[in-house]
Amino acid sequence: MIPLYIIGLLQRYGPQHGYQIKKIIGEQLSDFTQIKLPTIYYHLENMEAGGLLTATRLKPGGRPEKTVYNVTSKGRQAFQSMLDELLEFDYHPSFVSDGIFYFSDSLSLSDMTKGLENHIKNLKEIIERIQKHQNETLQFVPEEMKPMVLIIFNHHLYHYRAELGWAIESLSVLKGE
Repeated sequence: MIPLYIIGLLQRYGPQHGYQIKKIIGEQLSDFTQIKLPTIYYHLENMEAGGLLTATRLKPGGRPEKTVYNVTSKGRQAFQSMLDELLEFDYHPSFVSDGIFYFSDSLSLSDMTKGLENHIKNLKEIIERIQKHQNETLQFVPEEMKPMVLIIFNHHLYHYRAELGWAIESLSVLKGE
């Protein structure tokens, strides 16, 4: 998925260096993907080696050298192939927290309860942050993009709300309520 986002952003915003890509991801995609700067550079180098991107080294004035990346025609084709694959809507969620309950015989009920309480608190904060980001984003997004923005935000909000409901219900089960 990381190459999809990088190539897509380069196509949308034109040539960028790694930190600019990270900044765009942080500002626009942070609710949907967690991509760290070292990971971006790793993928940029791999995509350059694979012919999906070109890299131009620039040394503006007395500033440090920057590598600016641009999408090649092979990269545009790869991007389209990645999008086409996504249209299959292959859905296989994985819940690492299920390991807690599978191995609950190795944990105390108190620790599991505290963990769920913290999880509930964190989920509520995440939902609030996403809703705030959604409201902010809808103020500056062009009218024709608003339906797509709502689809993306709602997708994540539905999942977080479902997880919150599950966590609240599970906490009640642990407390014997």
